[in-house]
Amino acid sequence: MKQVEEFILLNLNKSSAELSLILSKKPDLPKDYILNQINGRKKAKSKFPSLFDYPNFEFPSPKSVSQASSEFAAIYKASLYQGQKLADLSGGMGIDAFFFSKQFKHIDYVEQEPKLFKISQNNFKVLAATNIQCHLNNAHEFLLNSRSSFDCIFVDPDRRASKTKAFKIEDCEPNLKTLLPLIWEKSKKCVVKLSPMLDIKQALKELPYCKKVHVVSVKNDCKELLFELEFGNKQEALISCVNIENNHIQTFDFKFSDEENCRIEFHDVQKYILDPNSSILKAGAFKVISKESKIYKLAQNTHLYTSESIIPNFNGRQFKIIEEIKLKKGTYKEINVISKNYPLNTAQIKSKFKIKDGGMDFLIAFSDLKNQKRIFRCEKILQSPTYAN
Repeated sequence: MKQVEEFILLNLNKSSAELSLILSKKPDLPKDYILNQINGRKKAKSKFPSLFDYPNFEFPSPKSVSQASSEFAAIYKASLYQGQKLADLSGGMGIDAFFFSKQFKHIDYVEQEPKLFKISQNNFKVLAATNIQCHLNNAHEFLLNSRSSFDCIFVDPDRRASKTKAFKIEDCEPNLKTLLPLIWEKSKKCVVKLSPMLDIKQALKELPYCKKVHVVSVKNDCKELLFELEFGNKQEALISCVNIENNHIQTFDFKFSDEENCRIEFHDVQKYILDPNSSILKAGAFKVISKESKIYKLAQNTHLYTSESIIPNFNGRQFKIIEEIKLKKGTYKEINVISKNYPLNTAQIKSKFKIKDGGMDFLIAFSDLKNQKRIFRCEKILQSPTYAN
């Protein structure tokens, strides 16, 4: 294994194509294992940075690495709950189980795929997570055979192959419809992690007793939805829009009834343009963010807002307008671009006008109240992080 580890360290910066070519000439080396370790370590730089402290950590297949929670989302998730015992019914790569193990005295990790189970079991030893007990089993069988009760049960259903782009709970495995009755026999609290592609309102119709939904973004990229179910709850679910950036957390809480009953005001462009965090847009808090922040929406289908002044602790980005422009090819070689409700999306604008991302300024393209197509050059406002709304 020393030869394999030396090869990995020497070739960490090689592309997959280069690696495949080199490995084709070295049949004595375990190709799949090496590719998994190099690709995993590359991914870990941004997704699981603390794993670099553990050189013996083994990365599973690219699919498992891709499906795993990012370290930042896992830390946030674990911070929400604590207690004696938690069961992770869809263990996977084990990132969530590992961070939950810092909050609970005992973790039951459940994984039905033998190879992934063995890798994770060994990794928990590498991470010195001695309070995690591993079970090679599926979620249903584990619950049927377990004599334990749990403070919380966590499940991250995997989406089965589907020809449609739409995401539905029924497309997932394990099947939550048949699993939840078993869960309620073992715990009064269940946390379900689902894809951000899911329609939140539809999910609330299918998932009983939902007390809270966490819409979690990392660096303004929406990563996951957490549905917090509490047996017997009859209250309307609170929607918590979360953005994690540079070790700081921004949150904005609302209820769908607040959004439905809220009146929104529109206005032409003022001195500043505001772009809410992706979690707020995913949750559909288009009117309540306007009311709470005392800002105006630019148009019904343009999810940008405007203000005469900087909004302290705004949950999103703020831009000071420099000038309105008519964009021509060659005007800007390097500038950041945002497109909302505009005939060309961001990529198309950059392609058509030969623009590369860079610098401190932004071009913001959108349709206004009169459906006129407008582009403004703006300067991004740097602001202190927000911790709650």
